[in-house]
Amino acid sequence: MTTQLDKPPISGQFEEIFFDIDGPWRGQQWSYVLFTTSNGDNWVGHFRTENRMGFKVADLPSKNIACIVSGGHGYIVDIDKKIKLADIKEEMILDLTADDKTRSFYVSTYWGVTRVDETFNEIDLAMPIGPDGVYFTDKSDRKQFLKLEEIGPDFKTNLDYYIDLDKQTIEKKH
Repeated sequence: MTTQLDKPPISGQFEEIFFDIDGPWRGQQWSYVLFTTSNGDNWVGHFRTENRMGFKVADLPSKNIACIVSGGHGYIVDIDKKIKLADIKEEMILDLTADDKTRSFYVSTYWGVTRVDETFNEIDLAMPIGPDGVYFTDKSDRKQFLKLEEIGPDFKTNLDYYIDLDKQTIEKKH
């Protein structure tokens, strides 16, 4: 359904659609995604970056939608209709993952995790500690494992937590 591209496609190779940020942005940096619709057609989306680097893509095949994080800004796109459905309100997004069973996207920031449900409501998950960076690692048995960075006198990486994808809560490993 989605493929990240390192550079824009050759002009005329695919239909190209530009997705811009409604609010302020800096510079002319873009990220590019090749989409394949449910009937096999290809098109490329151009996504403006907000204010930093970072490019992540996740999709929900059951809904045929994708979430693209381009420079910290999140876009949700209908792949077949080739339109933006929503902008994610959360700012400075670091990482992204999707759970097709619950039709949810999860985005992480420096300080937490937000679940974007199937109607694009953004629900913050309660964090057990105050992190300085949250990243998604492995996924197994309905658990999305987390890497929590903690900056203090010593830099620590905490791998003791995961998202229970069925309960949609952050739990500590036993």
